[in-house]
Amino acid sequence: MRRKTLIISLIVVVLLSGGIAALLLWPEVEDVPPEPTPVVTADTGELIVEIRSEVASVYIMPQNGVPYTLLNNPENGEIELVAPNALFEGFPTIMDRIFTHATALRFQTRVTEEADDHQLTLFGLDAPVSRWRVNRVDGTSVELMVGAEHPAGQGRYARRVDSREVFLINTGQSQSLTSEIEDVYNLSFLPLDITPGDEMSLFLMEHIWIEANNTTIELRRRTMEEFENAHLGMSQFEMLQPYLWEGNDYHVQSIILENVAHIFPISVEEANPADLSVYGLDKPDKLTVVSEDWTGTLLIGDRDVERNGRYVMIEGHDAVLFDPHGIYTFLNITDATQLLSQLVWIYHIRDVATVTFELEGITRVLTFEHDDEDDNRLQAWLDGNEISEINGRRVYIGVLNVFFNGGTNARIPATPPSYRFTIELVDGGSSTLELYRLNEAEFLIVRDGVSTNLFINRMTLQQNLLYRFELLDAGRDIP
Repeated sequence: MRRKTLIISLIVVVLLSGGIAALLLWPEVEDVPPEPTPVVTADTGELIVEIRSEVASVYIMPQNGVPYTLLNNPENGEIELVAPNALFEGFPTIMDRIFTHATALRFQTRVTEEADDHQLTLFGLDAPVSRWRVNRVDGTSVELMVGAEHPAGQGRYARRVDSREVFLINTGQSQSLTSEIEDVYNLSFLPLDITPGDEMSLFLMEHIWIEANNTTIELRRRTMEEFENAHLGMSQFEMLQPYLWEGNDYHVQSIILENVAHIFPISVEEANPADLSVYGLDKPDKLTVVSEDWTGTLLIGDRDVERNGRYVMIEGHDAVLFDPHGIYTFLNITDATQLLSQLVWIYHIRDVATVTFELEGITRVLTFEHDDEDDNRLQAWLDGNEISEINGRRVYIGVLNVFFNGGTNARIPATPPSYRFTIELVDGGSSTLELYRLNEAEFLIVRDGVSTNLFINRMTLQQNLLYRFELLDAGRDIP
């Protein structure tokens, strides 16, 4: 009997020990917000409705971020970002969206009318992801909060601070209301509320400097007044460095302007960076753009291959930005001649009174008289002898056919120019083109006394002109 009792006791001890061990090893079940059971069957409703003109500001308080204020101007409806040590202005579209959701928020489901403390914890509303306060013009205010995400990703739970009524708001609204200040910043380099590559941004750029590869390229967009008073064929852009020359409008736009318009950083990589060399920004390339009322310089660092983007800084803002949109191939320009118009001289014949040709000992003078009633008609004389209008035009075209072959660092020689062309304009102005021999094959091109740092390779221009003069001297027409 005692033996049987002992065996039973041992069995009970073993069972109790196993039960305790099983309880200790059983995985802990975490509290997960349950699927919401709507009390109201309506699809949507209003959680907060404020008249925009009666709202002074919205104060956003992210749980782990920097609080910021969206200040409303009731007169024009413009929103301003206000925050201590804010690095950038706010992006207008983003600020407007946050302001709208904060003051006119609709819910998609009413989860419960009276949540207890445990439910508030389950819905993440005991420690909300973000709170916001709507401050009215009359001095009153209302505060709301956003909590945990819905288990099926249908949005977040939200409520007013002065109520235990819990609602489900959609993902778009909840993302706006949980935005941190870095998400609100306007990081665009060009000063417009635009999308990357917007064509409007091309017309902002009036003056451009690119400093890269030990080269400085400087371009200036000519004004409408300059075009109205210009000789036909004037380029839209004038290059000032490294050559003083007409820009090739197509190449300037496709190689530089369109790429600059795509510069659109999306995030702050590091505020107040301690070591710029990490991003290649200790010795950056530089892009400076000037518009009518704005000037900005972009410092350009290394490319992040894995993230397919570039590290940049906007001068005046101590923050490294990341740009996945920009196309920075304009930094690879090592020969700026590809941006130049090939034509050396561009003057409309209707603006020209005389052309003097000095070709190594030979001087010829072409004179025009224009019809006051018809700009397209003229009379022409060569060395005082009248020639036909078509022959006069063909001699003139000959002097315009000067194409450069490349760049040079050669200085203007002390010797006289080998070839000199002088145009006297109808309005009293004048322009000269001089070609100085550098060697057997190359001539430095000097325009109006200033070296262009370009050269022409073979002097076929002289042969071309001499041939035309010979035809005219023989009484023949220029083909």
